[in-house]
Amino acid sequence: MRKWALRGSVILVILAGCIYSAILLIHSFSHESTDDAYVAGTVVPIASEVRGRVVKVHVNDNQQVAVGTLLLEIFRDDYVHAVQEKKEALSRLTSEDREIKASIEGKKKALAQAQANLNAAIAEENLAAKEVKRYDKLYRQEVVSTSHYDRVKSVWEVTHARKEAATAAVVEAEAAVKTLQAKLATQEFKIKETEVSRSQAQLDLTRTAVMAPVSGRIAMKNVDPGKYVQSGQALLSIVQEDTWVIANFKETQIKKMAIGQPVDVKVDAYPGMIFRGRIDSLQSGTGAVFSLLPPENATGNFVKVVQRIPVKIVMESPFDPVHPLLPGMSVEPSVDVSRQTGPKLANK
Repeated sequence: MRKWALRGSVILVILAGCIYSAILLIHSFSHESTDDAYVAGTVVPIASEVRGRVVKVHVNDNQQVAVGTLLLEIFRDDYVHAVQEKKEALSRLTSEDREIKASIEGKKKALAQAQANLNAAIAEENLAAKEVKRYDKLYRQEVVSTSHYDRVKSVWEVTHARKEAATAAVVEAEAAVKTLQAKLATQEFKIKETEVSRSQAQLDLTRTAVMAPVSGRIAMKNVDPGKYVQSGQALLSIVQEDTWVIANFKETQIKKMAIGQPVDVKVDAYPGMIFRGRIDSLQSGTGAVFSLLPPENATGNFVKVVQRIPVKIVMESPFDPVHPLLPGMSVEPSVDVSRQTGPKLANK
C-alpha cells in the first residue's frame, strides 16, 4: 500500500512538473522578460544660485516637500546692502536727469531769445543798408554832406556787427542745447543700466531663499547651517513620485514588441507583488551607441555581441506609499507580446 502511495505521489509530482513546464513554455511564447531592468524617475538637483553662508536649513533627509516649500536660507545682509546701494545710485541718477532736462529747457529759452535778437539785428541791418543805399545816391549827387553820409554808413556797420554777434550767440545756444541733449542720452543709458543692476540685485536677494521647484522627497542632502556655498553648487536633490521602468531587452527579444503592450513588473524589494504597466517607447538605438565609448566595429577584431535596446515602461498601478517604486530598484518586467497595439517607435 505504501508503495502505491509513493508511486502515486511521484506520478503527481511529475505530472505537476509537466503541467508547470507546459505553462512556462506556453507563457514564453507570448511573453518576453529580462532581469536587466530598473526603476527610473525624475531627480531634480537643487543648487544655489548665489554664494554665501547658509544660515538655516528647513528640511531633513527623505522629507516630503511640496512646490514652493522653503528649503534653506543664505545670509542675505550683503544682498540687502547691494539692493539699497543700487536704489540710491538710481535716485541720484534720476535727480541728475531732471537737472539736465531743466537745463535743456533753460538753454532752449536762451536759444529762442538769441534767435529773436538775431531777427531784430537782421531787420535793423536791412533798414540801415537801405539808408546807406539811399544816401549813397544823394552823396554822389552832392545833396548831403560827407559827415552826414559817414554817420549813416557807420550806423549800418554797427547793425551788421550786431547781426554777426547775434548769429554767433544763436550758434552758441544751439551747441549748448545739443551738448545737454547728448548728456541726457548718456544719463538715460546710465539709468537703464542701473535699473538692470538693481533688478539683478533684487533677484539675487530673493535667491537667498531657496525654494522647492517641484514636489517630492529630499535626497542627497549635503548642506547644513554655517556652510559657505558657491553659485551653482549642488546642495540636495528632490525625487518625484512619478517613476517608470527602463528595461534593457536583447535585440532578439523586441521583434514582437510594440507601444502600448501590457507589462507585469516584479520588484525584487517586494516579493510576491506584481505592478502593472505598459510599453511607452523604445530607444532609437542600442545602449552601446549612446555610451561614453561607442563601439567601432570597423577597427580591430570584431566579436559579435548581442546588443540591448532600452525600453521605457510607464506604470499604470497607482502610487503605493507602503510599497513605493524608488529610482534604482531592480525589477523584472514581463511583456505580453501577443497583443499588437501599435508601432515600435513613438510618434510624439
